[in-house]
Amino acid sequence: MQSFKIFFDICIMKKKCLQCGQETLGRSDKKFCSLVCKNTFAASQRRDTRDAVAEIDGYLHRNREILATLMGNTAKAELDRLVLTRTGFKYEYHTGTYLNKDGKMYRIVYDYAWMDFSDQKILVVRKKQ
Repeated sequence: MQSFKIFFDICIMKKKCLQCGQETLGRSDKKFCSLVCKNTFAASQRRDTRDAVAEIDGYLHRNREILATLMGNTAKAELDRLVLTRTGFKYEYHTGTYLNKDGKMYRIVYDYAWMDFSDQKILVVRKKQ
């Protein structure tokens, strides 16, 4: 009988809702007082994430747009670094890197990749479609 009382006391422990702070009733691991609070909390978490990545995502899309415009229909082009810089290209924003068999590193932005040369030239290639 004593163990049942301990179990019962644990099950009805009072916790606060993570969204509104009201007392939650029910299971001991319950985090929200209602479905509305749960959905509101989740929406605010998604909004925070979206706002945090919006600026970086904008730079990535802009970089891709610049490369697409300068490349036109060609699959491979050599461009001056100054041309990319003047268009507002942000070199530090890319979606990945690739090391080729010669040990040269390409920076990737979606379906384009570029490799720096020491003489201020940049080789840009487009992924085959």
